[in-house]
Amino acid sequence: MTKNTPLSDTGNGFSSREVHFLKSDSEHEKPADFVPQDYFTDRILSETSWMKSFTDTLKKAEPPGNCFVCGVIQQSLPPDTPQEETAVTAANALLDTSVTPGTGIWERIDRNSVVVALWDGNENASLDRLARITEAMASTLGIDPTLGIALFPFMDFSRTETFYNAAKAVDHAAFFGPGSEARFDDVSLNISGDRLYQMGRTSDATREYQRGLEINPNNTNLINSLGVCHGMNNDPQKAKEVFKRAIEINPAEVMSIYNMGLVCDILGNKKRAIQHLEQASRLDDSILEVELTVGNLLFKEQEFDRALAHLARARSLNANSSIPFKLMGECYLETDQIDKAIAAFKRAVKLNPSDAASLSGLAHAFGLKEKNLEIAITLARESIMIDPDTSLFHSRLGQLYMKTGQDDLARIEFDTATQQRGAENPSSQETLEKRSA
Repeated sequence: MTKNTPLSDTGNGFSSREVHFLKSDSEHEKPADFVPQDYFTDRILSETSWMKSFTDTLKKAEPPGNCFVCGVIQQSLPPDTPQEETAVTAANALLDTSVTPGTGIWERIDRNSVVVALWDGNENASLDRLARITEAMASTLGIDPTLGIALFPFMDFSRTETFYNAAKAVDHAAFFGPGSEARFDDVSLNISGDRLYQMGRTSDATREYQRGLEINPNNTNLINSLGVCHGMNNDPQKAKEVFKRAIEINPAEVMSIYNMGLVCDILGNKKRAIQHLEQASRLDDSILEVELTVGNLLFKEQEFDRALAHLARARSLNANSSIPFKLMGECYLETDQIDKAIAAFKRAVKLNPSDAASLSGLAHAFGLKEKNLEIAITLARESIMIDPDTSLFHSRLGQLYMKTGQDDLARIEFDTATQQRGAENPSSQETLEKRSA
């Protein structure tokens, strides 16, 4: 997945509103238009005693060799129909026959889902029996079940956690659509972590990614996701170390290279940030966030021609986004291409009429051309109504008032701009007045 947040000046720190990290989909082979409607992971979090009777029984069980196979089976049955009741009754009878005392346990999770734990003395025999159960359910009910599988023992997971692992595996399988199967692995934990990340539970997501890396230390998707979590937890140095590890494993991993550029920017190393971001663009120039971010950073570093090249690509990637046009307009202003600036800002305002920066930029460009000054003043006022705390917008309105002989109003705007800047640039008012003369 991609973590989309507005572009803005991050300074030396950042928050979830200011950064623009990239994360991948957990499983790249899943159909692009399919997303599970329900996650078992949510139930693990929201119901502290979820399936307690089953897990209590599982804790007390004495499977041969202290090993078992746990499966969560999910079927989509027609809701609130006689067919649903018949299907549930048939499935229950099938499970009672297939899971006899001493060979396993089962329990219904809800109308569409059951969990089974099977022990047959060895893993393969239990897996074969689980396969026979799902095949029989499919033939009996006419609906292919989705299956998540977890094994015990595995690493240091407890018996209860093994049930949760099977639930995470069925979430994994669901990405492939009904009738699919997945065994709990590092990708299952990546999916679980991504779900937690989406829910704003970054610390929990971090733990899932770390556990996934214990299974597969070279999973660059997991490594990148872990780095993003560190970044979102305001630890850019740790994020940098993690992204470096991902790049060492796969030097062509665009997401990690891009994210490394972000943390270098946050840590104040603009040169390295641009190097990483432009490398990401060279590897794949079809990612909107990459082109916007490197274009924005190059603009701030006054590399306007280079910035325009990336912003033009961003515009071609999404012609309905106002951000490329806004930044292009600012670049054109800085290079005295006023007509192009006007065209770019007009397009940005058309796409986003509430974009204060584009409204202010268009007003300023009109002022530089000495045309449509009354319209320019209206646009500048509107930008301040939307965003009254940006000193540049007040300065631009002050310049327009100066051009139209409204010196008292100009003074108010210049004073406001100076107050907002503080002591950062005490000569700014005089400079702006000279420019508008």
